[in-house]
Amino acid sequence: MDKIRGFELVSRVEGNSDYKLPVRGTKNAAAYDFFSPISFIIKPGEKISIQTGIKSYFQADEGLYIITRSGNGAKRRVTLANNVGLVDADYYNNSGNEGEIILVLVNDGNLDFAVEKGDRIAQCWFQKVLFADDDKTIGTRSGGLGSTGMK
Repeated sequence: MDKIRGFELVSRVEGNSDYKLPVRGTKNAAAYDFFSPISFIIKPGEKISIQTGIKSYFQADEGLYIITRSGNGAKRRVTLANNVGLVDADYYNNSGNEGEIILVLVNDGNLDFAVEKGDRIAQCWFQKVLFADDDKTIGTRSGGLGSTGMK
């Protein structure tokens, strides 16, 4: 059976129980929760980059969208640095990167934000992507975050 969509551990963390694949919290949850593989504290005004140890595969006409957990954003003012993360289908196992998802959390609140290993830190969902009739691409992906350039 061909894989359609899902999550895998990247090779550097396979067999390490600190890394947990995303899961939905309830039967009717729309999103999958990301769990922190480490404990950390983000002080007000600071940010932290978290290597999740997770990669995701899905169809070419889909994207994986990553957002802040609502309680963290609304109650604690801890959000993703890019607000909404978008993982493209060709990020998975491309020629220059295995496709590890990295979360950058920012503390815009007034209090320290403490996370224990295993806490939920972000959420994500798969969604169809629509392309224009005259769609054209300008290259191929080779690398990780920002690998398609800043221009």
